[in-house]
Amino acid sequence: AAANGDVPARVAADIPFKSIAVLPFVNMSADPDQDYFSDGIAEELLNRLAQLPDLKVAARTSAFQFKGKNENIGDIARQLKVAHVLEGSVRKSGVTLRITAQLIDSRSGYHLWSDTYDRDASDIFKVQDEIAAAIAGELEAKLGGRPVEVKVANPAAHDAYLQGRDFLARRREAIDDAIAAFDRAIAIDPSYSDALSARAFATLLRPLWNLVPPSQDVLRQAQESAGRALQNDARNAEAYMVRGMAAWYLRDPAAAAADLDKALALAPGNVDILNLDGDFRTYSGDLAAAEREKRKAMALDPLSFVHPLNLSDILYFQGRHADAARAAEQAIGLGAKDYGYDRLVLSQIGTGKLEQARAALRERCAISGADSRACGFSEVAVLQAEGRHGDAIALLDRLARPSLDGEFAGTYDGPASVAWLYLVLDETGKATAAMRLALDADEWFMTLPLLASHGVARLPEEISTDPEWLAVWKDPRIKAVAEAYRRNLLTWRAGHPPPRVDREPGLDTGRTAP
Repeated sequence: AAANGDVPARVAADIPFKSIAVLPFVNMSADPDQDYFSDGIAEELLNRLAQLPDLKVAARTSAFQFKGKNENIGDIARQLKVAHVLEGSVRKSGVTLRITAQLIDSRSGYHLWSDTYDRDASDIFKVQDEIAAAIAGELEAKLGGRPVEVKVANPAAHDAYLQGRDFLARRREAIDDAIAAFDRAIAIDPSYSDALSARAFATLLRPLWNLVPPSQDVLRQAQESAGRALQNDARNAEAYMVRGMAAWYLRDPAAAAADLDKALALAPGNVDILNLDGDFRTYSGDLAAAEREKRKAMALDPLSFVHPLNLSDILYFQGRHADAARAAEQAIGLGAKDYGYDRLVLSQIGTGKLEQARAALRERCAISGADSRACGFSEVAVLQAEGRHGDAIALLDRLARPSLDGEFAGTYDGPASVAWLYLVLDETGKATAAMRLALDADEWFMTLPLLASHGVARLPEEISTDPEWLAVWKDPRIKAVAEAYRRNLLTWRAGHPPPRVDREPGLDTGRTAP
């Protein structure tokens, strides 16, 4: 029978047959606090299926947007760009647990498979283990590929782990609760690899979600937890991801690349890994790989604004400003109103469409306030593009003072952001001074985008031959990552023609295209 009375829907030609979305399982228990368990079952099934190399699995961020919504399965599948949907429910009553699951073909609306599991709730993890194995086996038969071996953990530790994952999905507002839940899981079972890697990931995310780079202590803690996770499970992709991420922040690009490569090999469909690897490749100057990873993430997570927002940066660094503008507009359409308009302003300046850049600036300032620093920073770039250098430098000098005085040191509003804009204004001396402050504040990883200040990634000497400017890039604190950036950028250039800047006829921003 067709699922929930859905009308059969035609699958678009670009949607692969071997594709699936795992929707959050419905909590049918009387206790709404059991949502974490029903969601956790769905998320772990999603993560296991995402390890199958030939199966496209929609990411949690997109799939779980349909939680609690009674939408047509065909419409959900079209939005998530998948051919199949897995849905289910969980009912818990005393010591009795009933779980149902069904696999639906979105083309016809018919069930391909369904089953019901009645078990004793005292051994929850064993029940989930059985369900995951059964569903993975059925998907192998229907969709191809090989199911991933299901892991075993202490049931109480696993319960705490699922609570932590539920808190982690709520992002910044519940990050401390997530870490506490993972700590409870580890206290019960110190060898629980998934809890150790999740704890390490949450430790890194806590400062980042508060727009503060992770400290050296946080990075060491994350590395230690990830290392323990790998000691207990050498195939823990999340642990490799976290260790690679920490290595990058600790300025070891070779170790970061090695661990991120291992993470992707183990879980090629994990959107978190794709996203972080794309960020690493961007800042490392490996722009082709960065674009590839971000486009993969977009395909798996089509309802998240994060990926087109980051893709806009990558395309901007490549000098593809019209494409960057389209990616920024996509991010805005998905909800990235503030940062999306920041990207759109710069991209439209790059194409020479100054009226559109000014319009995007108005939208940005309407969101943050005309007197906000965010509005002012974007206006500096527009004023410069309009040939009003005096107004631009006066505004930036005023905005820069708190950042240069240390008020925002160690944040994303610190001296590195100021250095970027001084380079936009061709004020290399002021940019150099701001960059030194950025290094002192341990904002080193934010300095690499400075090299794209004129709309395309460049080498330091292509921006200025000033000895003090060049000396900054030989500073021991940044030397290794700067050298990796140089190697990767030169490799990328060898396979790509010089960027062509598309401008409206008759417009001149006052800049010479690199």
